[in-house]
Amino acid sequence: MTKYDRTCKLAYWLPTIFAWMIGISQSQAQSTSRTDFDTWCLGRYLIDLPNGTKVEAEYMTKGAKVNTLTGVSFAQFLDTVAARRQVLDETPHNKGGSMLVDTDTITRDCITLVSWNSAAGRYVYKYETFQYIEERQTLYVFTGPGNANQESRIKAAKVQRSSYGELRYRAPMEIPTEPGFCINEGLIMTNKTNREEYTAVMRFPEYPDVVVALESYVTNNPGDFSDRATPFGLSSANYFHTKTLKNRSRSIGEAKGREYLRRNRMKKGGKTIYDFEWKTYGIKGSMEYPYMRLSMRTEDGPGAPSLTGNRQALKLWESILTSLRLRPY
Repeated sequence: MTKYDRTCKLAYWLPTIFAWMIGISQSQAQSTSRTDFDTWCLGRYLIDLPNGTKVEAEYMTKGAKVNTLTGVSFAQFLDTVAARRQVLDETPHNKGGSMLVDTDTITRDCITLVSWNSAAGRYVYKYETFQYIEERQTLYVFTGPGNANQESRIKAAKVQRSSYGELRYRAPMEIPTEPGFCINEGLIMTNKTNREEYTAVMRFPEYPDVVVALESYVTNNPGDFSDRATPFGLSSANYFHTKTLKNRSRSIGEAKGREYLRRNRMKKGGKTIYDFEWKTYGIKGSMEYPYMRLSMRTEDGPGAPSLTGNRQALKLWESILTSLRLRPY
């Protein structure tokens, strides 16, 4: 083989070799970057959080708050419903009778207790629906109010029955492939517009004084929540110096929002407090693009700050914010 032939042969194979090397490099990079975080499903969105993150989330669907109980036997499910029914039946209403209005057995594993929302009035019902998934030993309790009239009662019963088939169990770290709204150990399989909300508070093992919160609300009036207080906000009176690190428009996918990042110093001790926020007002009535706010701040605790400077704080914030995305299905 001549020198010319060898050169031509090498030129022919170089693109293939480079493509193979790039593929290996990207694969290794992805493998390396994916070892230090977990992907969580919150509502209709996904977010990547450091390994060991503790997440406490509260959910609302169709205007009802959802509480998930695991490790519950069928007998315990029945006992739970019976005990709650007894309490309501034995609690007097101020205007006569008891707080219990009715028991609606939808199926053997789904029962709704209807009671008065207040002992003082008879204008609002409280609905408590206990839905049990026996093979997973998981109990879901949906609690919400409703107008105390016959028409509203009939509508509520219809919604409760149609919702029965929309719930399925979801393992804590499972990322569903079908449409729906992730709740604690569950998935509400519907895309119909309804009152969906959640607040998730996250704490990282490596940064014990950092608190992150993600809030989401489906609204028909974008902008209504612009003055809503953060779950862990401090009064500016506690600071003696505030510096704005970023204040700019920023979109996450189709969600157009704004990013506002501040660094504060406390009056007592001079400790640095970071207060970061990204917020989108969403699209009117949209399940995919609701009002959302992601916030991150450091607490003024007794220990030394876990974030050592602006660069580290911004890097952590960026890794969380850029991972927030609508769950594909």
